[in-house]
Amino acid sequence: MAASITVSTRAGVNQRRETTSTRTLISSVALNRRRGKITYRIVLTLVIVVFTLVFIGPLYFLFADGLKSTQEAIATPPTLYPHNVYPSNYVQAWNRLDVGRMLWNSVYYAAGALAFQLVFDVTAAYSLSKLFFDSIPTDYLDAAAVDGASRLMILWKIVLPMSRPILGVVSIFATVAVWKDFLWPLLVEYGYTPTREGLNVGIWQATYGTPENLIIAASAMAAVPTIVFFLVFQRNIMSGLTAGGIRG
Repeated sequence: MAASITVSTRAGVNQRRETTSTRTLISSVALNRRRGKITYRIVLTLVIVVFTLVFIGPLYFLFADGLKSTQEAIATPPTLYPHNVYPSNYVQAWNRLDVGRMLWNSVYYAAGALAFQLVFDVTAAYSLSKLFFDSIPTDYLDAAAVDGASRLMILWKIVLPMSRPILGVVSIFATVAVWKDFLWPLLVEYGYTPTREGLNVGIWQATYGTPENLIIAASAMAAVPTIVFFLVFQRNIMSGLTAGGIRG
């Protein structure tokens, strides 16, 4: 009798767990109906279109305004498309603002900051704790120590190879943070060494005395590396955003 009660209790608990884990905004019964399917598809399409416009719209106007004349670029209200297309704006912006030099400076700073950050973060985390590294089983480290491996060899041969995914995510976020930084480069570079200015400071400085359409064209070219970077590493970026999520 007691065994049967225990079995039925466990079955009820498992059933409640399954019901809770499969609960959604729209029930499966409503979704199987014709009206529910139509409503779901309409709402899903509207959400996708709205979010696509929210994210793609600014990029469209950024690149489109770079093709406009100065008068049309500053017109109020703004035009939805260039009435007269001027592709030479991008060539003029590249040469006049020296976008290539600023782009190289930004890459140089981002690579240097990433290298220093990885070295200091990895060594500090490994020495103080196993954080970025807590998921690595301690048995692996103990086995390597028994075999005579030093701390540095354990870090190089075991910890780092097993931590490539999270190190990749950290590297991506560190690079993006340095790339988009404005205040610190403005404090240390602006007015002192103009040839060492990055994209953010250089384009901001060029706003004084440069036509608006050329500034927009330079900003569009400056945005290309970050767009390509996101498209290449979007899976790693998305996994990094959910790395700290709590699983039920």
